[in-house]
Amino acid sequence: MTIKNLKKGKKNTYEITFQDGLKYLFYDDIIVKYSLIPKKELTDKELKEIINENEKLESYYLAIQLLNSKQRTKKEITIYLKRKNFSQESIDLTIARLEKEGYLKESTYIRSFLNDGFRFTNDGPLKLKRKLLENDLSEALIDEVFNEIEKDLWLEKLAKIYQKKADSHHTDGLEKWKYKCLQYLKQLGYPIEWINEITSKITWKEDASLIQKEKEKLNRKLSRKYQGNELEFQINHRLYLKGFSKEEIAALKKER
Repeated sequence: MTIKNLKKGKKNTYEITFQDGLKYLFYDDIIVKYSLIPKKELTDKELKEIINENEKLESYYLAIQLLNSKQRTKKEITIYLKRKNFSQESIDLTIARLEKEGYLKESTYIRSFLNDGFRFTNDGPLKLKRKLLENDLSEALIDEVFNEIEKDLWLEKLAKIYQKKADSHHTDGLEKWKYKCLQYLKQLGYPIEWINEITSKITWKEDASLIQKEKEKLNRKLSRKYQGNELEFQINHRLYLKGFSKEEIAALKKER
């Protein structure tokens, strides 16, 4: 096969056209390495070798491009390259080269991930750690890096999230709302002992009109089906399920 001409492509690539009309896109490193110039003849075996070499280089360059946007793990890069249909050999060589060049230091990735998670999300340490473990990172190294952020800083962050949640709009009784807030914080990945440690510092707003509003809403809904004592029972039962105390419910009767 004889090379007819070369045409500059995007970035660091060249399009090679052969006399028979076949076209291939090769990186300039490949062009230089194999001296690919017009009129040069290649055997099928040589062309296959060049294509294989170019794939390995493309795998590496795409991985570098991915890393330029943010830190990645070996697992993330491997999954990405598999989706691009690169051979396992190309992927393994890419990972090995990236490790050798210092792009895949686990401690750097963990530290970057943790700092971003601490500063820009509400996620707690347990949730952040779980996400890191999903990427096959060393648990011992994760714990080591996590210890760099003092517990007091976590508690300060947790207190702000807790208070904001406690102050947010809701239609539940106070006890049920406290329980929901607790579950919310656990889902965010904060240890229960940390939550208990700052619970006493949280200010809860008791809205006396809330139970009255809920009663009126339930009355409008249930009066279509129930009347008299049965209606009152159904309303009180639902108020209790929403977390209002028996004392609050009983106080409604006295107000009538």
